[in-house]
Amino acid sequence: MHRRLGTLAALAVAALSLLTTAANARPFTQPGSFEVGVKLGGYFFLAGDDDVFDNTFAYGIHGSYNFTRLFAAELAFDASPREVNDVSIYLLHLDLIVHPITHDWFQPFVGAGASFAVLDPKVGSNDSDPGVNAIAGLKFYPWEHVGLRLDARYVARFGTGKGEDTAHDLLAMVGVFGNFGGEKKVVPPPVLDTDGDGILDPDDACPTVPGVPSAKGCPDRDGDTIPDDTDACPDTPGPVELKGCPDTDGDGIIDKDDRCPTEPGPAEFKGCPDKDGDTIPDIDDRCPEEPGTAEYQGCPPPPPEVVEKFSGTIEGIRFAADSDAIRPGAAKVLDEAVDVLTRFPGVRVLIEGHTSSEGGPAYNQDLSERRARSVKQYLVDHGIDASRLETQGFGLDRPVASNDTEAGRRQNRRIEFKIIKQ
Repeated sequence: MHRRLGTLAALAVAALSLLTTAANARPFTQPGSFEVGVKLGGYFFLAGDDDVFDNTFAYGIHGSYNFTRLFAAELAFDASPREVNDVSIYLLHLDLIVHPITHDWFQPFVGAGASFAVLDPKVGSNDSDPGVNAIAGLKFYPWEHVGLRLDARYVARFGTGKGEDTAHDLLAMVGVFGNFGGEKKVVPPPVLDTDGDGILDPDDACPTVPGVPSAKGCPDRDGDTIPDDTDACPDTPGPVELKGCPDTDGDGIIDKDDRCPTEPGPAEFKGCPDKDGDTIPDIDDRCPEEPGTAEYQGCPPPPPEVVEKFSGTIEGIRFAADSDAIRPGAAKVLDEAVDVLTRFPGVRVLIEGHTSSEGGPAYNQDLSERRARSVKQYLVDHGIDASRLETQGFGLDRPVASNDTEAGRRQNRRIEFKIIKQ
């Protein structure tokens, strides 16, 4: 008997040693799950039969159903064979089990219920007694679906025969059990930060591209809180209402579409002002303070006499022979042209050069072009914007008189002005 109890103690110590490795296990008492186990332990007679029987060993099985994580019903069977005493004892228990708390790797339980005992002596008839029991123990979870169990059960056997007293017994057991079925424990997936920007994927609008918190985890190069993929100007900060583009002059037209980004203007002129109200924006208006017409680039049209005087051959402009050098006598006429062009800044002029027939065509073409450019340079040197002047040479191709006489050839060597309209 003492050897058997020593063996039981050794098994208990081994079980407790194994449990110290269970720190990372998980509880698995799930609603709707079943538990089946076997156990071995000692049977101790506390009162009633303690003067009749010696303490012995017992083994048992149990099965339980977990209604919830807290409550379960358990049916258990314990047996103590005729090894020590001349009687076998069989116990059947039906209990309500309560799991008051659940730890990371163990779970205590308590329970109580009805018992039914059968004593089967070696000699004589069986004795059957009803009773009650109470149980307390611990379940440990070192593995996924297999656990270890330590429990102590108090049993009161009510004597039903004449002269029988109530017997009080204690069963202390250790065993293993398996658990299966029930609700599957859903393990939430780990929360990741795929792009490593410090914003977890569920909160990151761009989980695969590093970004900033102000743009909900998306890239924002210009720092205007608008993600680059929806920012019309990702490298220049701008307000949300303009899709992230700047509007320096505040006229509602973003800078990249604004011809005058530093001066407010209406949309019809692409963001440019029109101070004189002539429908020609100032940026294209040569006379921004004075209303004019489009054909004269926003300036008032010149008087008819000016147009007539400076259209056609300009008498008095002469050049040195075979040269593009202007003779000094031409200064008076050219200065008058400077005065008119200064007073009417909307006027643009085409300067044409023509020659007589002396020399070959190529020679005269080059000479006519150089003479037209010489006139332009004179006007530019006296303050006229070069963009208002164009030149073209025609060589000997457009005579206005016969080249057979000196008088005719003199007429053909000429400079003509033509007023250009828009």
